[in-house]
Amino acid sequence: MPMTSTTPAPIPAPGASAPASPVARWRAIAYALGVNAVVWSAVVGLHAASVWSDGLRRGRTIGLSVVFGDFALAYAPWVPFGAALYLLQVRRSAWQRVLALSVVFLLLELVYQAAHPLRGPDLTLANVMAATRDMPAVFRLIDVALLIATNAVVYAIVALRLQRDAREQESRLQADNLRLRLALEEQRLQGLRAQLEPHFLFNALNAISGLVRNDDRRIALTALQQLSRLLRYATTAVVRERVALSDEVTFVDEYLALQALRFGPRLQVAWTGRDAVPNDQECPPLLLQPLVENAVRHGLEPSDGPITIAVGFATTTEGTVITVTNTVPDQAPENRGLGVGLRALRNRLAAAYGGATLVTESGDGCFHVRLTLPRAPDD
Repeated sequence: MPMTSTTPAPIPAPGASAPASPVARWRAIAYALGVNAVVWSAVVGLHAASVWSDGLRRGRTIGLSVVFGDFALAYAPWVPFGAALYLLQVRRSAWQRVLALSVVFLLLELVYQAAHPLRGPDLTLANVMAATRDMPAVFRLIDVALLIATNAVVYAIVALRLQRDAREQESRLQADNLRLRLALEEQRLQGLRAQLEPHFLFNALNAISGLVRNDDRRIALTALQQLSRLLRYATTAVVRERVALSDEVTFVDEYLALQALRFGPRLQVAWTGRDAVPNDQECPPLLLQPLVENAVRHGLEPSDGPITIAVGFATTTEGTVITVTNTVPDQAPENRGLGVGLRALRNRLAAAYGGATLVTESGDGCFHVRLTLPRAPDD
């Protein structure tokens, strides 16, 4: 009979808590039996070694293999019990089933331990029942304590495993959610790019068509060459997440030069702080073109007089500040900054940055745009 309260510690099986297929169920059963066999073998070995060494000190010469075999038989029922208990708890079975299993096992365990010392003709039902009835109370208490300890250890291990599985599932859900959000943001960005590219192309072609209508063929040819360069940059830059801000400045400069071919001296451009653009500052592609395009559409096209578009750059603790200001003729309709270009730009900034700001305001006959790009964008 077991004389120790040493308790096995079944190791949780990998995978889900409730195998779905027969093959998975048999694998779980084999795993639970195998782990419990290893654990209880370790318990048997420790107990047998302790009793054997104590016998040596007392002058008994019984062999270690004999002691080990005797204890192996004594502890053998705990292997299937530990496996069954683990499988019930890992499947979150009702506590009544766990209690019923424990009670039935305890009764069978007491009978088994009473019958274990009997050998040969002494192994009869009457002798087994008598040995069970006469079993010392301390042996019964040891079995009860071992049963309670086994339930507690298995319950704790299963609880830890279920908690770990819940954390892993939550992590997988969070990862899936992040991947979904990333895919949605990428689709959103592609949609914004698809919206921006035709919008830019339409306005550029509209500018050239104005030159053709005015029979300015030489200037129209020059404009087509400039448009070719602009489109070459746009088609290569738009597939990238980030481009150098200095390249965007060059792109906008050529775009304004294209518009100047159409509008002539009516379009005046003033650059300030262009040398202040940091070499390592990056931004989403085609970021500045909607700002100057908005100035042309709402400042120059509605009027017959000249306007000035001022583009300024400054470096502050917040990042790189870009300002675009254009004079607005008296007869021009109010621009509330809700055009396609600015609306798309706001959406792109929201998708690409965590700290970028875009502020528009009107006053003193001018329309002002202030764009702040952080030096460290939130990727």
